[in-house]
Amino acid sequence: MADDNQSTAEFATAVDEYLTRSYDGDRRRKILETGGWDPGFATELADLGWYALAVPEIYGGLGAPLSELGTVFAQFGRHLATGPLLENVLLPALLLRLDGSELSPPIAAAVETGIPLALVDAGVTADWSADLGSVTLHDHTLAGTVNAVRFAGQASLLVVVAEATPGLAVCLVDAAAAGVHIEEVDSADPATEFARVTFNEVHAEAAAFGPAAEALVTRIRSWARLLIACELSGVAHRSLERTIEYLSQRRQFDRPIGSFQAVKHIAADMHTRWAGLHNLCVASLDNADHASAADLDILAATAKAHAALTAILICEDAIQLHGGMGFTTESDVSWYYKRALALRSWYGDDTELQLKVGTALLHIAPATTTTDSGRDDAPAQVGGRK
Repeated sequence: MADDNQSTAEFATAVDEYLTRSYDGDRRRKILETGGWDPGFATELADLGWYALAVPEIYGGLGAPLSELGTVFAQFGRHLATGPLLENVLLPALLLRLDGSELSPPIAAAVETGIPLALVDAGVTADWSADLGSVTLHDHTLAGTVNAVRFAGQASLLVVVAEATPGLAVCLVDAAAAGVHIEEVDSADPATEFARVTFNEVHAEAAAFGPAAEALVTRIRSWARLLIACELSGVAHRSLERTIEYLSQRRQFDRPIGSFQAVKHIAADMHTRWAGLHNLCVASLDNADHASAADLDILAATAKAHAALTAILICEDAIQLHGGMGFTTESDVSWYYKRALALRSWYGDDTELQLKVGTALLHIAPATTTTDSGRDDAPAQVGGRK
């Protein structure tokens, strides 16, 4: 275990050093201001082999456990890295776990070149399910619309979660196939482009069907929640670091403002919150690879729920301690706050996931969720709360 932890720490350090050197503030800001998609950056990560980290060695990947991805995503969050990182890192590794799966050309291209994969999944949140839409598979034909799909406009392959009889189906669909319509929509997330994807009688073969598809989808959603929790930990960490730097530089009454007791208390609370979140993510990753599907589901939901709330609190404190400039786009902390807001809701916010964990642990049947378009937290824009 000590060797594994050392190897993971060394890899995280390498990721940090590369992003510090090659993804500096000017480059990051330019990408964030133009929608969050930079083909050159995606290609660089593919050349480094980061998308192949969890792909089995037999397919040319590095064969690392999925848990090692958490350290990478923490650095992605800390550096506010953009692009279809979650989809291109996670989906190939999980799709190849299917019996009889092979590295199809579109998946290979995503791993080797950074061409985006898009996950068409209306289950990213139960709270807004009526707004997100749905897709059905009947007689090898897909029909329906999902209104929020990350980087679908740049993707060559769509991984579609569809309702079927019985249960679910997972289909791999060429983004350029006849009957597929992709329309870009507004995004409140500066690091992500969103699109509405419509299937109009699109022929599709299921890569997984019934119980196998349900198991795959559960695993995709669980790992997505856990990796997003790690990314939020990184977002919170950098917001804390930037704030401490600012408090030591900004002076008032011939003293650094960080020397004032009231400011110290807020900064200490920020650090305590981040340390707790970081430790929860590390502990969750340590147990994730060997957890049962049910345990992983609860473990990931718990981590994501805590991360969703904690990162927001830390980012809000960062803005408060920066004063008025913290609200401006010239300040890094405002970008990190926007990112935290968007990631908070993706695959469940703290309220939704706390309910999920509570009902599961207490063996209570979950209530049917309906969406009220008049809710205060209904999405005004895709990718975040209004």
